[in-house]
Formats: sequence, C-alpha cells, structure tokens
Amino acid sequence: MTRLKSKLLSFNSQKAVPTKIYSPANCEELRIPFKTDKVAKVVGKLASIAPPLPRSLNPDGGESEAVDEEDKIEMISGVLIQNDFKISLMAPEDLKEYAGLTTTTILCRQHITLSAAGIDLIRWALEGTFGAIKQSNMTDSNIDGKETKTNGNATNGETADEDVSRTQTKFTVMDCVTVLVKPSGRVEVEWEGNMLNDGIADAVLAVLFTVESSPAAVKRTSHTYISPISLCPH
Repeated sequence: MTRLKSKLLSFNSQKAVPTKIYSPANCEELRIPFKTDKVAKVVGKLASIAPPLPRSLNPDGGESEAVDEEDKIEMISGVLIQNDFKISLMAPEDLKEYAGLTTTTILCRQHITLSAAGIDLIRWALEGTFGAIKQSNMTDSNIDGKETKTNGNATNGETADEDVSRTQTKFTVMDCVTVLVKPSGRVEVEWEGNMLNDGIADAVLAVLFTVESSPAAVKRTSHTYISPISLCPH
C-alpha cells in the first residue's frame, strides 16, 4: 500500500491542487459516502398537473433569462413514499391505490349549551374573531312547524300550544369548522381532525364560552317578562 501511495503521488505531483491519498491499515473498515440525486416519480392525481418550469425555452432551443414575476413557480405538495430504492410522490387520496396504505379521517364533534347567548350574539363574536363567516339555515323535515295533537292523534284543527322550531342556523368558520346552533341553546361544533383544524376549533370553542358569560349575554337574559294574571270572581 505504501508503494501504491507513493506512485499515485508522483503521478499527481504536477497538479496545482495537491492530491490527498489515504492509506488505511490492513483489515480496517472503510466507509465511502456516495452522494446521488434522488428522483421521485409523480403518480396519481399529481401527475395530471403540469410540471413547473423555472426558465422558458427559446425557439432555437436555448434557455432565456429568468421568467417574469407573473410566471411564478407553483409548488406541488403531496406525500413522499419510499419503497426500497423507489420514491413516489402522490396525493393523500392515492395512498391506498398506489402505496397500499389505508387512510382514516377523524370527524370531531363537541356539544355545548349556550342558554344566554343568542344567534346574533354568536355571529357577532365569531365575526369579530375570525372575520367573514358563512351562514346558512337548515330545516329538519321531521318537524313541520307545529305539532297537532288531540288524545294522541292529529286532528281537526286543534294545535299544540307551543310552536316547535325546525330551523337550525349553521356557521362555517374558515371553511373547516362548522357551528350548528339548534333550538333551546344547543350548539354543535364539528370539524375534521388535523393539526390545523384542531387549533381553529379550540379558538372557536373559547369564543363561544366567552360570549356566554359576556355582559351582552347577561343583559339579554336579565329581562323579566310579566305574564298577565286573570282574576276569577269568587
């Protein structure tokens, strides 16, 4: 090994940058790292997206200067799967088909009761915290406004004394958390469980609990309603 080292040094003695030659001892383990480019194959839905081109080609085949600011590079996001020495980039929806992996979506629900805060106050609090929110009304088809009953059967015009509300108000916060306000102050918060949505849902629940004890909610429920009393002569 010493003679080989001296011979190699003599061959490279004329170079401007000196050559370094290592001569390890016999039976010594050598670890030589090789840096290679890793290429990922895009499959599934992501393969239908045109690949980003950082530079545009001239008609003569050469590369032009950098692209304009309007032609910005769009990043492609997905899941990177490595199987042995093969690397694939795919959308989460394609994991079962191309990688044989099963994905699970966790739907979270939280039920609370807000006896003091009304729909308008809930909307005002959510808009003040999250900005513009979407509102829609949902109708329960099983209840038709009023229930009619006479001896247990619906009849000729005798209606129940109380109206049964079948309209529910739905608020959508940041397109991921749904707040469903039901009659009698029941509120259902629903979202798809992930790291981002869980944080937004925690903020929504904090706003709802805060608005329940706010001065506006307390003032709303502090009104006293006096019902008329009929006096019967004895």
